[in-house]
Amino acid sequence: MNAYDFSINYFAGLLLLNGHDPYSNPLYRYPFPFTYLWAALALPGADAMPLMFILWGVVNVGLLIFAFRKDFWKWIFFFPVLHELSAGQVELLFWSAERLIVPGWRGAALGALLTMKPQTMLVLLPWHLADWLRHDRRTLLKWVACTAALWGLPLLWRPDWVNTWLNLRGGDANLIYSASVTTGIFSFLRLSGESLRPPYSPTLLVWVGVLGLIALVIFLVGQLQRSKEIGKACAIIANPLGLLYTQMTLMGTAPAWLLVPVNLVSIGLALSLGNFVPCLALPLSVIAWHWYKKRTDATHAHCPLPGSSDAK
Repeated sequence: MNAYDFSINYFAGLLLLNGHDPYSNPLYRYPFPFTYLWAALALPGADAMPLMFILWGVVNVGLLIFAFRKDFWKWIFFFPVLHELSAGQVELLFWSAERLIVPGWRGAALGALLTMKPQTMLVLLPWHLADWLRHDRRTLLKWVACTAALWGLPLLWRPDWVNTWLNLRGGDANLIYSASVTTGIFSFLRLSGESLRPPYSPTLLVWVGVLGLIALVIFLVGQLQRSKEIGKACAIIANPLGLLYTQMTLMGTAPAWLLVPVNLVSIGLALSLGNFVPCLALPLSVIAWHWYKKRTDATHAHCPLPGSSDAK
C-alpha cells in the first residue's frame, strides 16, 4: 500500500485546518468544498495519517460489503478496487453515493456531491440528469439548488477558489494527451501516429474531431436508454477524462464473473501494448450483457414454460 492519493488529500486537509491554501500543493486537484472532508479526516494531525489511511481502507471495504453483502469479495479483485485500497482513492465513495440516488432532496444532494470529481461525475450523473429532465423536474431543480450551494457558499469566504482550481487543473494539462490515456474512445488518438504534444498537426485535429463527434453520439444515445447501466457504459466510452481507476464507475453493472476477468485481462493488455484501447472491452461487455439479458427476458416472456398458466 502506497497511500499516494490519500496522503495528498490528507495534507490538503491539514493545510486548510492550519489556515493555509490547500492549493499551495499543486498535486491537490479537488474542488475547494471537497477539502472540508479531508480537513475533518485530518483533525487527528499529521502523525495520525498512517492510522487514518487504515481507517479509510476499512471504510472502503465497509462500503463494498454494504453494496454486495456476502459477495463483496468477488469485487476485491477488480483493478479499481485494488487501486482504491492501495492508493487511498475516493472513487468508491462517489460510486456508493450514486447507488443511493433517489428522487427528492436526498438524490439531489448526492448528485451535487458527485460534482466534486468531474471525471467521475461525467459517468455517474448524466443518466440521472436526463431522467429527471424527462420525468422529475422537481428533483432536477433541487439538484441545481444543492449544487449551487455546494459550489457557491465557499465563495463567500474564498471568492477566488474556482479560478484558482481551474488554473491549477489547466496550468500543466495537455487535454489531448490526457484524453489519449483514458479508457474510452479517445484512447484511439495514440493510434494516429501523430505527436500528442502541441503544436498539433492537422491530422491529429481531424482525429480529435472525428472521435469527439462519435463520442458525443455514443454519450447522448446512452443517457437516453432505460438502462442506467448502459448509460454509464456509454458515458465511460465517451469520457475524455479519467484514468484506469475511473472504471470503478462500472462496478456492479454486470456480474463479477464477467467484469472482473475482462477488467484484469484488458488492463494487462493495455499496459503491455502501451495503449488503453483494450480497456474498451469493459464498457462493451456491460452493454453486451444487458442486451443479451433483455433479449433473453423477452424470449422467456413470449415462450412460457409448459404447464404454466400462460401456456394454457
